[in-house]
Amino acid sequence: MAYRMRGRYLQRIRKRWFEQYPLCVECQKQGRVTLATELDHIIALTNGGKDFHEDSGTNRQGLCTDCHLRKSAKDKGITYKHRIGADGWPEE
Repeated sequence: MAYRMRGRYLQRIRKRWFEQYPLCVECQKQGRVTLATELDHIIALTNGGKDFHEDSGTNRQGLCTDCHLRKSAKDKGITYKHRIGADGWPEE
């Protein structure tokens, strides 16, 4: 199994990243403004992507929790189901 970065070094990378890029990139594509809370690997480690200590920033993006959950599910081949609101319509 490949080394996965954790601890203080990762927290410094996350802090610097979110200071420079505070918004979720997927929400921005949809015209929404949402704070990024997850530092995501664009190409997942399970799909051969590089970890943060190997990539110099090319395999990173900030995502909100909802976008991160959807992307992670897609990376694993899981179909993400939309939440259904009280009115019976899917929520964004």
